Amino acid sequence: MSSELAIAYHNLSNMLDAGVPVQRSLNTLIPGLKPRLQKAFLALADGVAQGNPLAHTMVLHPEVFDPVDIMLVDVGEESGSLPDMIALLSKWHEMSARMLKRLISGLLLPILVLTIAAFVFPLPACVLGELSVTSYLLKVIGILLLFWIPAGIIALIVRMTPRTGPARRVLDNVVLRIPILGSAIHKLAIGRFCWAFHMLCKAGVPYSESVEMALSVTGNLVVADLFQPAAESVKAGKLISEGFSNKLPLDLVEMWKTGEETGRLDDVTKRLADNYSEQAEFWFAEFTRWFPRFVYLLICIMLIIMIFKLAGSIWGSY
Repeated sequence: MSSELAIAYHNLSNMLDAGVPVQRSLNTLIPGLKPRLQKAFLALADGVAQGNPLAHTMVLHPEVFDPVDIMLVDVGEESGSLPDMIALLSKWHEMSARMLKRLISGLLLPILVLTIAAFVFPLPACVLGELSVTSYLLKVIGILLLFWIPAGIIALIVRMTPRTGPARRVLDNVVLRIPILGSAIHKLAIGRFCWAFHMLCKAGVPYSESVEMALSVTGNLVVADLFQPAAESVKAGKLISEGFSNKLPLDLVEMWKTGEETGRLDDVTKRLADNYSEQAEFWFAEFTRWFPRFVYLLICIMLIIMIFKLAGSIWGSY
């Protein structure tokens, strides 16, 4: 979805930048979109025809538009910089799609190997006549459920946990403690904050509001808490960086402070966003490199157990 949305935003931004009216731009895009996006963009076009702002209609389609989309489009409409905001959203979703694609591609092979292993492990017993075909299939299903049930429970917990509140904070804290993956999520959350702040600054949103709005799109409440005091720091007439937690990376704090002192915070936050997004990609790549090795180790252990059981049954028959 992110890659399709990135392309749609890119094309929409180009048309708006060329002076094509919003409604005509949307109607031009709709025929080339996939059904799910087509429905949402058709609603946007209808909303514009009725005189409604884009952001108001986007709220009605949370399955397509993230809070960051709605927030930035709203800012773009208010400030008259809608083409620029749409262009930045295109880059945002392109980055998200790239990371998701890397993560999925790294997980496909170990999932396939686990599935094949589930069919292989009970096969010798079936060949030796110790298991009937029905028992063999039940054994295969049991092995698959051993992996898929925990995975399903984890996915359900992540999906059902509210975006805010104590439960989400506990979950986000647990995620950050997962080896390698936690580092990727941590870097990604920082990169998202910097990206959102940069985009809001380009739209002319005041610093205090930019900080508060960027907090909502970090994707991790624990990381957001590290930036939270910055909004109060600005309201008190201090630098944003003075409100940053000392648990944030020192290079981020120093670069941010330099950007504030030199008046180049817009450029610095863009550089920080790119830097931490690249670091997140690196750690996601590391996770997809080491997770299969963990799976293969698990399979090797199961194979060793299977060999010993098979050897024991053969020895017992003699």
